[in-house]
This record gives sequence, C-alpha cells and structure tokens, in this order.
Amino acid sequence: MDDAKEITAVGRNKKTIKVGDAVKYVNSDTVSRIAEIKKDDQGKVWVLLETTDLWYKEETLEYTDIKPPEKKEQREFTAEELEERFRKERETIQAFDLGKAGGGGAGG
Repeated sequence: MDDAKEITAVGRNKKTIKVGDAVKYVNSDTVSRIAEIKKDDQGKVWVLLETTDLWYKEETLEYTDIKPPEKKEQREFTAEELEERFRKERETIQAFDLGKAGGGGAGG
C-alpha cells in the first residue's frame, strides 16, 4: 500500500481530493473529512471517511465546502461508570408509577 499522504484521489466532480479535505458521498449526502487514501492491488483508489469509518471508491465522493461534523472522541467506560449509569436508569424507571397512568380501556 502506498503512503496515504502522497496519494490523491479524483472525485466525481473531477476535482482532486486529499487527506484532510471535506467531501460528500453522493449516494447519501454524508459529509466527512478524508482520513486516509489507499490504492488496492488493481490500482483502484479507495478513500476512508472519518465520520463513517468506511472505505469509498473515489468516484463516489466529491469535494465540498460544507463543514463536516466534528469527529466524536470514543472512549471506554470503567465498570464503575457503567454501574452508575445503569443505577440512575433503574431509579428513573422505578420512579415512574404505573398505577397513576390513566387507562384507556372501556368498562370497568
């Protein structure tokens, strides 16, 4: 695989696109920055988008001036953080009193 910084791709609108550029995937209007570009064994150019973390053929993307959403940092939660989160959700569910919910049925 070639070094991604040296590879450029040509988008659907015949404009050169490179790592860091904002592009739009034409089939869904997804807007993202390019994370990486590579060539496969057949010489086909593939582009990795930050937002979806998926590879796209260069001709399915086009350069855009639209600002892509910021990439969210993903992190792993500790066991304590998860337990606290579930405890709060359980308390919320228990606080909801089903006996006070009005019935919609007829008869009685």
